[in-house]
Amino acid sequence: MFNDIWIARKNAMSLAKTLMVATMVIAIGTQYAVITAEDHDSSVVVVNDYDPFELM
Repeated sequence: MFNDIWIARKNAMSLAKTLMVATMVIAIGTQYAVITAEDHDSSVVVVNDYDPFELM
């Protein structure tokens, strides 16, 4: 969990490039978390998504 959106986005992009999987930054209350696209559930609010194949 991150309190700063910038840190969450940076970690999500790095994780997407390293693991070569799509990642998402989600908002949970006033905090942010990074999950993979496989773990996405419609009950969470997606702030950003990163696809490693689109980043290249």
